[in-house]
Amino acid sequence: MNGVLAGIVAYLIILMAIGAWAKKYTRTEAEYFIGGRKVHILAAALSDKASDFSGWLMLGYPGQAFKAGLGAFWAGIGCFFGTLADYIFIGPRLRIYAGKFRAITVPDYLEARLRDNTKLIRILGAIIILVFMTAYVSAQFTAGGKALSEVFKIDVSTGILITMVVVLVYVLVGGFFAVVWTDVVQALFMISALILSAVIAITALGNLENAVSIIESVDPSKVHPFGGAIGLSAVIFAIGYASWIVGYLGQPHIITRYMSVDDPRKLRRPGIFISGIWTAIVLICAFLAGFVGFALAQKGLISVDDPEKIIPAIAVAFMPSWLAGFIIAGILAAIMSTADSQLLVASSAISRDLIHKVGCVELSQKWMVNIGRIFVIILSLIACYYALSGNKLVYAMVATAWGGLAVGFGPIVTLSLWWKRVTKWGGIVGMAYGLISEVILEAVIYGWEFNPKAPGVFGAIGAVLNGVPVFFVNFFITTLVIVVVSLVTKPPKDVAELHEKLFIKVAREKSQAEHVSDFLSKK
Repeated sequence: MNGVLAGIVAYLIILMAIGAWAKKYTRTEAEYFIGGRKVHILAAALSDKASDFSGWLMLGYPGQAFKAGLGAFWAGIGCFFGTLADYIFIGPRLRIYAGKFRAITVPDYLEARLRDNTKLIRILGAIIILVFMTAYVSAQFTAGGKALSEVFKIDVSTGILITMVVVLVYVLVGGFFAVVWTDVVQALFMISALILSAVIAITALGNLENAVSIIESVDPSKVHPFGGAIGLSAVIFAIGYASWIVGYLGQPHIITRYMSVDDPRKLRRPGIFISGIWTAIVLICAFLAGFVGFALAQKGLISVDDPEKIIPAIAVAFMPSWLAGFIIAGILAAIMSTADSQLLVASSAISRDLIHKVGCVELSQKWMVNIGRIFVIILSLIACYYALSGNKLVYAMVATAWGGLAVGFGPIVTLSLWWKRVTKWGGIVGMAYGLISEVILEAVIYGWEFNPKAPGVFGAIGAVLNGVPVFFVNFFITTLVIVVVSLVTKPPKDVAELHEKLFIKVAREKSQAEHVSDFLSKK
């Protein structure tokens, strides 16, 4: 156990050192929240994925593979193609627009792109971020509590408090640069820990074929790609897991990384290759650790009271203490690399979007950074409270928060980047609908667990969507709402012309890469 603790402490010292180093790059509001748009593509790409794959990757997803078997792999497929969609549809265009408008936050960009002089888009964006991002951070604290409790045999609540304190320290000190470069270290820890966990789990049973035989003898549905479902039920089963794909288009803590890159051209190559390869490896290994972990539990080689603790259980059972410490550090890396990014995004929603822009409070750059830090503390305490008192299932907590952000931002961000006709009223109505409907539907339908006997229309909706997350369907409904409202309202002429100039007319004359190069040289 001393070896485990030593490994974790060494890892935390590295993070604190990075935070202290990054402090010299944190003088202005832009540097604190997006690194002054000077982040190297390698750091941005690895930070993007480390921020994306939270405690869900190290605890929630393996736990789902443990419970559902082969069918859970559809979630990995959704995440992989969601990553590619981000780099194809969001990254380069968002970076170009953000640079043009000097946008620091996602609401910053949307307000400038849609020429919203009502401040409603900024207010709605801040509310969406605060509601769902705080829930997301709460899930990370819960995941940290589970990991620490499994290894050190402490209360989950104590583990949650420890996780919160560690995350707070280096976010407060270093801001975005600290978050990005700690994410790089954490991404390397995560991929190494998952590869090691999967290899050791399979080796403990001899080979993967033995694991499949054991699982099939216990529950044949666990080795069926659709969980034993056939026909339409099989399609719904696959959509239910793969639905993560649409969420990628609207996660502020992920797409903010694209706004920070020094050169948007690099988001296509090499950014997409770095992220794609890293993502494929970690998803396969996380799935295998949980899937094979079920066979290990059936053979009595490990004891797990909670499927979401399967990776720390493998580490403690089969590895020397110093190596187990390395695995736990990888779990903490996944948790903290997401929580830190989300805290920065949430605090920027208050300090910049609400206080500075909506409230028209003019403060010095130093004070804006300090206010951001104060709200990091406040939001951490709120998230910690919910982690201590709320749902302890990481997979479900992340799915709910992910869905809210997906519906709130995904449709309007995507349309604003690709459709010159989108209007501020389409954005306002769409975001308002997304926020209100997602909160109501998640609470009511999930509260009744898709119970067809639930009162009225909600029972009917629950019966139809049984197995498909609310946010997946609601994403397309929100998109339709934005399109309809935009078609009956007038788009801002100057932005429509800018969109035409940047992304349409130029394509007839020369390559996108050449145009972006010209644009950057003139910026």
